[in-house]
Amino acid sequence: MSKTSIWEQTKSIVVVWSYQDEQQMRAFVKAIDHFLQQKKFAQTLIIVNVPKDLDKKNLPPHFLIYYNSPADYSMFGKLKDIQLDAELHKNYDLLIWNGSLDVKIYGALQTTKINKRLLLNAEGKNFDLQIDTAQTDAHAQLQYIQQTLERIAQ
Repeated sequence: MSKTSIWEQTKSIVVVWSYQDEQQMRAFVKAIDHFLQQKKFAQTLIIVNVPKDLDKKNLPPHFLIYYNSPADYSMFGKLKDIQLDAELHKNYDLLIWNGSLDVKIYGALQTTKINKRLLLNAEGKNFDLQIDTAQTDAHAQLQYIQQTLERIAQ
């Protein structure tokens, strides 16, 4: 394993995931906890995109997860969550995006300084890496991403 791999150079990370259902969300929370234990990041930002009609109070609480919905934006497209907005003004080494790009947070993240952008199981511009996996389980997907990034040297 090279000390210059993308994974080794990553000290701060943004993970964006799309909500599918309650069972998937519970599995994602467990998976992200395990994923984050693999490496100590100086900064971590996790955003889960949820539908507008979903009551966020019923989602599993987690101190690192921001549940983001279309209702979190003003009619002019400004993010209402001041704390999340402040997090988006920090610098990050890596973005991992899993889910639709057709969400408002995608536009907000375009102005965030991020060194490497990774897109999982989709195609889109403005990403440095696009990785496909047949895995559907969040734990397996995150593990695959980590293993792939450990092999890619910068």
